[in-house]
Amino acid sequence: MIRGNKRIIIFLLAAVVLFMLWNSFRSSTFEVITVQKVGEHEMTVINLSNRIRTINIPIDISKLVKENNEYTIFYDKRIFDKHRLRAISP
Repeated sequence: MIRGNKRIIIFLLAAVVLFMLWNSFRSSTFEVITVQKVGEHEMTVINLSNRIRTINIPIDISKLVKENNEYTIFYDKRIFDKHRLRAISP
């Protein structure tokens, strides 16, 4: 019984350490972009260097954001994860 509890504690500690490591590799970026396509869960943008990027959006902003318009966006990128929108402004 004690060995089983010890394994569970070691597993939980390893999971916490892995989560903290994954979370520490987050980079935040802001850039001026032109919206190419906006959907319910993601939008495709092109920045001033002509780099095309697909960014996940937390809510449906397709009615608020117009395609082919310029915006300033702030987004996060974590290791093994997609780009996630944090803020957008005209």
